[in-house]
Amino acid sequence: MLPENRRVNPMYQPLAYALGPVLALSLLAGCALEPNAPLPDSPEAQAVSKPDSEVVSPSAQPRKKGAGAKLTIRIKSQRFEYREGGELVRAGDVSSGSREHPTPKGSFRVLSKEKDKRSGSYTNDFEKPTPMPYAIQFKGPYYVHEGWLPGHADSHGCVRLHYEDARFVFERIRVGDRVAVVD
Repeated sequence: MLPENRRVNPMYQPLAYALGPVLALSLLAGCALEPNAPLPDSPEAQAVSKPDSEVVSPSAQPRKKGAGAKLTIRIKSQRFEYREGGELVRAGDVSSGSREHPTPKGSFRVLSKEKDKRSGSYTNDFEKPTPMPYAIQFKGPYYVHEGWLPGHADSHGCVRLHYEDARFVFERIRVGDRVAVVD
């Protein structure tokens, strides 16, 4: 039985009960929730973890032919703006490079896109290349991709977006579109 003050994501409960609380919580440290945290599907958890994104134009409409797109990353406010044909389509939070590993500022173009990219420089807790889903390369080893947003600049130079935002921008932006990193 798991300790009463520790809750595990329901997806991992069968494994947790089979292995026992100490071993299960050790193995599932990344999957376990904080003591007395709401379950992921509960309204309390959704209210806390919901990204602060603005969908300005309906995402179901396809990008207009010939309409250029521009992704602007605002370092100071830790926000992004995605525009098509000059019209704001989506905006939301980011986590850019930390003071020790700053995100390069300037005007760039999308160099490449890779849906299931893995880092060639950094590994995760399991010594595997760190996942960088929905990766959009804009300069050398610097990408915009899905990742954890702690509420401040915290990456090694890449720009992290919430899952929904990263997927949206990845699906809309094209190689050659503009990326501006400002502030």
